Amino acid sequence: MESYLSSASGDVSAAIIDQLARTRGWTMFVSVMLWLGAGFLLLAGIGLLVIGMIGNAAGGENFDEMSNSMGGTIGMVAIGVFYLVFAVLYIFPALKLSKFSSRCSELKNAQTETMLVAALNEMRAFWKFLGISLIVLISLYPFVIAGAVVVGVFSAEAM
Repeated sequence: MESYLSSASGDVSAAIIDQLARTRGWTMFVSVMLWLGAGFLLLAGIGLLVIGMIGNAAGGENFDEMSNSMGGTIGMVAIGVFYLVFAVLYIFPALKLSKFSSRCSELKNAQTETMLVAALNEMRAFWKFLGISLIVLISLYPFVIAGAVVVGVFSAEAM
Protein backbone atom coordinates (compact mmCIF):
# COMPACT_ATOMS: atom_id res chain seq x y z
CA MET A 1 0.00 0.00 0.00
CA GLU A 2 1.36 3.39 -0.98
CA SER A 3 2.02 5.87 1.81
CA TYR A 4 0.39 9.24 1.18
CA LEU A 5 2.39 11.05 3.82
CA SER A 6 6.07 11.61 3.35
CA SER A 7 7.75 10.90 6.67
CA ALA A 8 10.65 13.21 5.87
CA SER A 9 8.82 16.45 5.11
CA GLY A 10 5.28 15.93 6.36
CA ASP A 11 3.93 16.96 2.96
CA VAL A 12 0.61 15.57 1.78
CA SER A 13 0.29 13.98 -1.66
CA ALA A 14 -1.60 15.65 -4.47
CA ALA A 15 -4.07 12.72 -4.57
CA ILE A 16 -5.20 13.37 -0.99
CA ILE A 17 -5.47 17.10 -1.57
CA ASP A 18 -7.51 16.48 -4.73
CA GLN A 19 -9.92 14.14 -2.93
CA LEU A 20 -10.39 16.54 -0.02
CA ALA A 21 -10.85 19.48 -2.39
CA ARG A 22 -13.60 17.52 -4.16
CA THR A 23 -15.18 16.63 -0.82
CA ARG A 24 -14.99 20.23 0.39
CA GLY A 25 -17.74 21.47 -1.91
CA TRP A 26 -20.23 18.91 -0.68
CA THR A 27 -19.41 19.40 2.98
CA MET A 28 -19.78 23.15 2.54
CA PHE A 29 -23.15 22.64 0.82
CA VAL A 30 -24.43 20.41 3.65
CA SER A 31 -23.07 22.90 6.20
CA VAL A 32 -24.95 25.78 4.55
CA MET A 33 -28.14 23.69 4.47
CA LEU A 34 -27.73 22.92 8.18
CA TRP A 35 -27.21 26.62 8.98
CA LEU A 36 -30.33 27.50 6.96
CA GLY A 37 -32.28 24.74 8.69
CA ALA A 38 -31.16 26.01 12.09
CA GLY A 39 -32.19 29.54 11.12
CA PHE A 40 -35.64 28.46 9.94
CA LEU A 41 -36.16 26.31 13.04
CA LEU A 42 -35.13 29.27 15.18
CA LEU A 43 -37.60 31.58 13.42
CA ALA A 44 -40.40 29.02 13.60
CA GLY A 45 -39.67 28.30 17.26
CA ILE A 46 -39.71 31.96 18.20
CA GLY A 47 -42.87 32.48 16.14
CA LEU A 48 -44.66 29.61 17.85
CA LEU A 49 -43.57 30.86 21.27
CA VAL A 50 -44.86 34.35 20.52
CA ILE A 51 -48.16 33.09 19.08
CA GLY A 52 -48.60 30.73 22.02
CA MET A 53 -47.93 33.47 24.54
CA ILE A 54 -50.25 35.92 22.78
CA GLY A 55 -52.92 33.23 22.66
CA ASN A 56 -52.50 32.51 26.34
CA ALA A 57 -52.76 36.21 27.18
CA ALA A 58 -55.82 36.61 24.91
CA GLY A 59 -57.92 33.94 26.54
CA GLY A 60 -56.04 30.67 26.66
CA GLU A 61 -57.45 27.64 24.91
CA ASN A 62 -60.01 29.54 22.80
CA PHE A 63 -57.47 31.78 21.06
CA ASP A 64 -58.25 30.54 17.55
CA GLU A 65 -58.84 27.39 15.53
CA MET A 66 -55.17 26.85 14.70
CA SER A 67 -54.25 27.05 18.34
CA ASN A 68 -56.95 24.57 19.35
CA SER A 69 -56.04 22.10 16.61
CA MET A 70 -52.41 22.08 17.82
CA GLY A 71 -53.27 21.29 21.43
CA GLY A 72 -53.94 24.83 22.57
CA THR A 73 -51.49 27.55 23.37
CA ILE A 74 -49.50 25.27 25.66
CA GLY A 75 -49.03 22.91 22.71
CA MET A 76 -47.77 25.75 20.54
CA VAL A 77 -45.29 26.82 23.20
CA ALA A 78 -44.11 23.22 23.60
CA ILE A 79 -43.60 22.84 19.86
CA GLY A 80 -41.79 26.20 19.80
CA VAL A 81 -39.40 25.02 22.51
CA PHE A 82 -38.92 21.74 20.62
CA TYR A 83 -37.99 23.69 17.47
CA LEU A 84 -35.54 25.87 19.40
CA VAL A 85 -33.82 22.80 20.86
CA PHE A 86 -33.45 21.30 17.39
CA ALA A 87 -32.13 24.62 16.03
CA VAL A 88 -29.38 24.49 18.64
CA LEU A 89 -28.65 20.83 17.81
CA TYR A 90 -28.21 21.74 14.12
CA ILE A 91 -25.47 24.26 14.92
CA PHE A 92 -22.73 21.84 16.04
CA PRO A 93 -22.69 19.66 12.89
CA ALA A 94 -23.00 22.76 10.71
CA LEU A 95 -20.02 24.28 12.48
CA LYS A 96 -17.90 21.11 12.21
CA LEU A 97 -18.62 20.68 8.49
CA SER A 98 -17.86 24.35 7.91
CA LYS A 99 -14.55 24.02 9.78
CA PHE A 100 -13.72 20.86 7.83
CA SER A 101 -14.31 22.73 4.57
CA SER A 102 -12.11 25.60 5.76
CA ARG A 103 -9.36 23.19 6.80
CA CYS A 104 -9.51 21.56 3.36
CA SER A 105 -8.96 24.99 1.79
CA GLU A 106 -6.05 25.63 4.15
CA LEU A 107 -4.64 22.19 3.30
CA LYS A 108 -4.71 23.06 -0.39
CA ASN A 109 -2.47 26.04 0.37
CA ALA A 110 -0.22 24.60 3.10
CA GLN A 111 -0.13 20.91 2.05
CA THR A 112 1.25 19.72 5.39
CA GLU A 113 0.40 16.75 7.54
CA THR A 114 -0.60 19.12 10.34
CA MET A 115 -3.29 20.68 8.15
CA LEU A 116 -4.50 17.23 7.08
CA VAL A 117 -4.80 16.13 10.72
CA ALA A 118 -6.71 19.35 11.54
CA ALA A 119 -9.18 18.71 8.70
CA LEU A 120 -9.68 15.07 9.65
CA ASN A 121 -10.18 16.02 13.30
CA GLU A 122 -13.10 18.27 12.35
CA MET A 123 -14.62 15.44 10.30
CA ARG A 124 -14.11 13.02 13.21
CA ALA A 125 -15.93 15.40 15.56
CA PHE A 126 -18.82 15.66 13.09
CA TRP A 127 -19.20 11.87 12.84
CA LYS A 128 -18.87 11.46 16.60
CA PHE A 129 -21.72 13.93 17.17
CA LEU A 130 -23.83 12.23 14.51
CA GLY A 131 -23.20 8.79 16.04
CA ILE A 132 -24.12 9.96 19.54
CA SER A 133 -27.22 11.68 18.15
CA LEU A 134 -28.31 8.46 16.45
CA ILE A 135 -27.81 6.45 19.65
CA VAL A 136 -29.94 8.96 21.58
CA LEU A 137 -32.60 9.00 18.85
CA ILE A 138 -32.83 5.21 18.67
CA SER A 139 -33.02 4.97 22.47
CA LEU A 140 -35.96 7.41 22.44
CA TYR A 141 -37.99 5.37 19.93
CA PRO A 142 -39.56 3.02 22.53
CA PHE A 143 -40.76 6.01 24.57
CA VAL A 144 -42.18 7.78 21.51
CA ILE A 145 -43.96 4.62 20.37
CA ALA A 146 -45.35 3.99 23.87
CA GLY A 147 -46.48 7.62 24.07
CA ALA A 148 -48.21 7.37 20.69
CA VAL A 149 -50.04 4.23 21.81
CA VAL A 150 -51.16 5.89 25.05
CA VAL A 151 -52.36 9.01 23.22
CA GLY A 152 -54.18 6.83 20.69
CA VAL A 153 -55.92 4.84 23.42
CA PHE A 154 -57.01 7.95 25.29
CA SER A 155 -58.14 9.62 22.06
CA ALA A 156 -60.23 6.57 21.16
CA GLU A 157 -61.82 6.53 24.62
CA ALA A 158 -62.68 10.23 24.37
CA MET A 159 -64.75 9.68 21.23
